Amino acid sequence: MLGSFKVRMLVVVVIATLAGLAMQSDNRSHDLVRPVISFVLRDYQVEEKVAVYLENLRQEQREELPVSGDATLQQPCEFIEVEHFYGWYWDAGEGKQEFFPGVSLKVKENTLVRPVMAGKVASISGGGKKRTIRIQHNEDFASLYQGLQEVLVEENQVVDKGQALGKAGKSLYLELHNLEGPVSPNALFE
Repeated sequence: MLGSFKVRMLVVVVIATLAGLAMQSDNRSHDLVRPVISFVLRDYQVEEKVAVYLENLRQEQREELPVSGDATLQQPCEFIEVEHFYGWYWDAGEGKQEFFPGVSLKVKENTLVRPVMAGKVASISGGGKKRTIRIQHNEDFASLYQGLQEVLVEENQVVDKGQALGKAGKSLYLELHNLEGPVSPNALFE
């Protein structure tokens, strides 16, 4: 449940708010909260982790992504339209909110599919027109391509951005993942 950084950060903010309120109230609350805060700050190195996180944010804001090269993402193929975007949506059939962790593209049959970034083929699975390829781009980032009717690469093969992974059927499903889970690829298709 607490796997997402945003959820963990929200929990920390709520706890810090409650601790702050307790510190402002009577002495008994103050005496109870102070040892807990000291323990968390000391044993979990919260101050150091926050300092590292803030420094990383500053560096990310200063660094510009290259206009070209292997560090930028590219569309995996030509497509007719986006059938379904990444994110929350209302499923009328189920009558509830659902989460779609990737992007589904309507494509011409036999469209060549390329990796969004250079990487290594981590796995190939499925059969028929539902073949799936997972590319590991680095230790923190991977992509998944589903709906291939033909695969043109092998497991453990290193691929660059220009190399065809396979040929799509009538649709292609793409997922991007980092260490925290699915990442939105929507910006590639808007």
